[in-house]
Amino acid sequence: MRSLRIGLLLGLRQIQRANLWTTGLIIFVMMLTFLNLIAVSGILVGLIAGAETAVREKSLGDIILSPRDDEDHILETEAVERQLAAFPEITAYSVRYRAGGELEANYMERRDLRGERDVASVNVTGIDINRELAMTNIDKEIVAGEFLDPREEGYIVLGALYTEEYASNFGDIFETVSGVQPGDQVRLTVGDISKEFTVKGILQSKVDEVSLNTYLPEREFRRFFGRIDRNADQIVIRVVRPDENTVVKNALVSLGLEGQAKVQTYEEGKPKFITDIKNTMNLLGTFIGSIGIVVASITIFIIIFINALSRQRQIGILKGIGIDRRAIEIAYVIQAGFYALLGSALGALLTYGFLLGYFERNPIPFPFSDGILVADPTETFIRFIVLFVITLVAGFLPAWLIVRKNTLNSILGRK
Repeated sequence: MRSLRIGLLLGLRQIQRANLWTTGLIIFVMMLTFLNLIAVSGILVGLIAGAETAVREKSLGDIILSPRDDEDHILETEAVERQLAAFPEITAYSVRYRAGGELEANYMERRDLRGERDVASVNVTGIDINRELAMTNIDKEIVAGEFLDPREEGYIVLGALYTEEYASNFGDIFETVSGVQPGDQVRLTVGDISKEFTVKGILQSKVDEVSLNTYLPEREFRRFFGRIDRNADQIVIRVVRPDENTVVKNALVSLGLEGQAKVQTYEEGKPKFITDIKNTMNLLGTFIGSIGIVVASITIFIIIFINALSRQRQIGILKGIGIDRRAIEIAYVIQAGFYALLGSALGALLTYGFLLGYFERNPIPFPFSDGILVADPTETFIRFIVLFVITLVAGFLPAWLIVRKNTLNSILGRK
């Protein structure tokens, strides 16, 4: 304890007497190191978090009902809807019907009937328009034309990745039709049944399930595909408090809904590749941040070593008058700890006080998501501890190397 008290006193005196510009530069380096450790991985993870948020908002919602493994559709869908409408925790839900078909465009302009047709295999989703808009605000993703109107019939909305003009940016990987604009006629075929629809609008979203889809009003979908039983393929649900979706799911299960459908929270039903990519990005960010820690620790080592080397005569005098070498080592460790603590505090203040909110308001527009900054407080604290400990070690080693020299040689400046 005596060595600790003396070391603390010596360390504080060294900090007070240090050059302000040098101290400021060291603290700035530590702040950048902290930001590198937190912000780089946070942005990489935020790329996937942005995609995850978009999928939740524009497609899957907070709770997902899908057919049981032994069924093709959700059983007794109308009865399920009545139960959902009675839940005060549920703010919106959308009932969806799904099937596949063949979309043909430009068939009226085709001169050679034996030539290649302009067709694409498409996913078709039938929706209650008002419920879908309340659930996902999908009409905000329209890039050409308008969304479906519940008072109209004979209209279809196409996902942008089914049109050659929009899908060309992704290469030749999607089946597309060309030259299709709002107001054009297209023909949808299922088996031996075909029907012409007018393109009402084109949807473009960073959620593939939206951009790789076509939408029809529910009544037209069921009539066209012969779905007279009204049993849906998917029901997505929005709850008042998304973080409590597990509680609502358990309440639905307790009512016996698992007899009609598979009930999953968003976390259980989201695509597994999203979680895998998120973990990979987090690991990559940690690796990049670790390089920054190594650079910062080397910087601290050099600064403390030069500082101790320039003061080896004073160190020798302190040892000569009876100051324990451990107290001197503690003084330099405290100095290094001060740099790490203040630099990390400034980095944390910048991250949580400005950067998180800034990227929330101004997400980074990547092709597949709107990237945000993710900084989990628990992970931030763990990384701070790692940075702090490594900095203490980097401060101790040069002091130990200088202090261990012979006292007389230190006083006389001998090597």
